Amino acid sequence: MQLSIAIDPLAPIPLQTQLVGEISTSITNGRLVPGTRLPGTRSLSKQLGVSRNTVLLAFEVLAAEGFVEMREGSGTFVSEVWPEPDPFEPLQPTPEPKRRKANAEVPVFCNFELEAVDPDLFPTAVWRRLMMRRIQTSDFNLTKTGDPQGSLDLRRSLCKFLGASRGMTVQPEQMLIVSSVQQATNVVGQIFVSPGSPVVVEQPGCSLIGPIFARAGAEILPVPTDSQGLRVDLLPERRNALVAVTPERHFPMGYTMPAERRKALLNWAERQDAHVFEVDFDSEFRYEGSPSPALQTLDGHGRFIYGASFALTIGPGLRISYLVMPPALIEPALEALRLLDYAWSSQTAGAPWLDQAVLGDFLDSGGYDKQLRRLRKAYMERRDALVQSLRQHFGDCDLQGMTSGTHLIWRLPDDMPDASECQKRARSVGVVVNTMQLETITGPEFLADWKRYLLLGYADLPPKTIREAVSRLEGVLR
Repeated sequence: MQLSIAIDPLAPIPLQTQLVGEISTSITNGRLVPGTRLPGTRSLSKQLGVSRNTVLLAFEVLAAEGFVEMREGSGTFVSEVWPEPDPFEPLQPTPEPKRRKANAEVPVFCNFELEAVDPDLFPTAVWRRLMMRRIQTSDFNLTKTGDPQGSLDLRRSLCKFLGASRGMTVQPEQMLIVSSVQQATNVVGQIFVSPGSPVVVEQPGCSLIGPIFARAGAEILPVPTDSQGLRVDLLPERRNALVAVTPERHFPMGYTMPAERRKALLNWAERQDAHVFEVDFDSEFRYEGSPSPALQTLDGHGRFIYGASFALTIGPGLRISYLVMPPALIEPALEALRLLDYAWSSQTAGAPWLDQAVLGDFLDSGGYDKQLRRLRKAYMERRDALVQSLRQHFGDCDLQGMTSGTHLIWRLPDDMPDASECQKRARSVGVVVNTMQLETITGPEFLADWKRYLLLGYADLPPKTIREAVSRLEGVLR
């Protein structure tokens, strides 16, 4: 069956929230009766033009709220008994998504979503087997918490991985397991930021970083980037500053900072008695050569901190990230983590220990390396399909970010409309593209001609869909 629902990718409400609202409303108003089998996640994602992961997460929310039942091997069904409202809380109406205008009723065919994860590439069978093995061990006990610093076995596994992939010499004592890059950034902010503390951020850059430090009272100092990343020559002469930087793959432009500029950043940090926080979102997705050594490999005075996540390689649902820092900062970091989580003790903070144990097994068994090879192969095919299609339909395109990551940056030629107009026209044929005005990007105005850039994510798109989408774009952008 097909659900008679509509979601709007241009609305300010997240797609997952829109989908939950549409389905729950259809249930409560009687359009979907108890026992009705909902469409499969794959078919519904195609119908709505969203990632399958978005549908999966929406179904999980609906199941948690009691609207649907997810039966293994059978599908998802409307519950026989709907959830009752909390008598102690006023009933809140489900937010209605912004409806499309009459001239924009074209369903979404292709969404070039950034930072998407393809659920079809998740190693479900392997992960399930490792999880069951852990559950069946004699020490399985969810009544106890794990190490507040994170599983020692996982930290040891990560040390090996970072040594092989980023050239880092790390001891388990230097590592702290957290739940997300956001939490990692908050921990760093708690350690280094007090009211008025100078914090340097890249512009343009990721909107995740600056606001977190700003809420801690930091004085945010924006510094421009160029084709080699952060303009180190423009760093301010400020003592005890903190610099947040993405040297391996700058977001959103895909720049990689060369060795000379990394050394210049180190020299600046030593002169200013500053610290540098390297945020690594997706260094694993390099398609030409190997990732550069992390900044921490240059560090001889405890000035560099490294943070990374598994959100884009395994999935955001895992909720495991980590920090590598000088040993002297671990105790302050643990205290910061405890305060951030409002935990009675640090033992109850951080990521769930069972997930940590399974991830450690996944790393040690070689499963993670195999998964990365699988993802790189798939994403390279999708990148190539996008590049070839753009050049076939639009000629010699000015493209950036082709050597790594999961999205391309297209600088539109001068004889085409600007990015905002192109976005509107693309939507009229069922294609969603991104401009530099995306909510996850700050400071686009620091980039010359920023209104002429489109950002095209390809991680969750089959090559066939990519080719058809670009063909549609030619019809409305030329």
